Amino acid sequence: MSAPSIAPPLATSSTTTVNPANAHDLTAKQSASHQYDEILSRSQDKTDKELVVREVTPGIVTFSIPFSRGGLPIGGRSTAIRHSSGDLLLYVSHPHTPATAEVIAGMGGEVKWLVTPDGEHGINFKQYHGAYPSAQTIGVPRFKDKLSEIKWTGLFGAGGETQKYGFEDEISLHRVSAHLNDELLVHHAPSGTLLEADMLFNLPPNEQYSRAGGIPTLMKMMGGGHTMAPGGTVHGWMASSISKDKELLRKELAPILALKWDRIIPCHGDVIETGGRAAWDQVWGKFVN
Repeated sequence: MSAPSIAPPLATSSTTTVNPANAHDLTAKQSASHQYDEILSRSQDKTDKELVVREVTPGIVTFSIPFSRGGLPIGGRSTAIRHSSGDLLLYVSHPHTPATAEVIAGMGGEVKWLVTPDGEHGINFKQYHGAYPSAQTIGVPRFKDKLSEIKWTGLFGAGGETQKYGFEDEISLHRVSAHLNDELLVHHAPSGTLLEADMLFNLPPNEQYSRAGGIPTLMKMMGGGHTMAPGGTVHGWMASSISKDKELLRKELAPILALKWDRIIPCHGDVIETGGRAAWDQVWGKFVN
């Protein structure tokens, strides 16, 4: 099985992040990166000082930050997708910072959809709902109680999966309730990209720590977290332990595998630019084959 190809090393300065992976137009990428640099340099927000903004492919922009869970640096990431209509879908995870707001505004169009990556990534959702109150809000059932103050447009698992939101010609959502965190994945058909939260980690989180001095020294000393990457021993154990109903898991994974995609944008760890399906199979293949 071939190894997945993550994004090539970032060309960085204190305020610059350029990544020519799958370069559709390097000049355009550099221009966008320069624009993001200027936005980040103007912000006095603490989070923005370490935020990495990158256009992964035309119409998809990621917002990456340092983040630790239980003392383990895993990184955090939100993703914005521009639909061909110009409207935007936000896969919400990181704080809604001033630079984030400015970059989103510069993508053009209206923020029309706010999506929770799973039942645990809701800590910053209210910030986005406050900033884009007319956006449709889409999540999973546990948010009916956890974020009861939000009037949810649709909750997958509570009828939301049968609704139409207006993005279905290019984007589809897929719930994996067999996962302990109740995952809600996004598939963007035009670019062959899969967005996910806790289904797959791709540590170490190099990009997410690239403006924060790099991966913490202790993590480097402990191997950089590679055991929490596809094929890693800890990742394999975690995948098995957090999905109790294996038959339900198999049924929920099947529609995702039927789609065409090879890039994975995880909330935790580096983007897998190519070889995403092989990486996915390293984690979840044993449950569907």
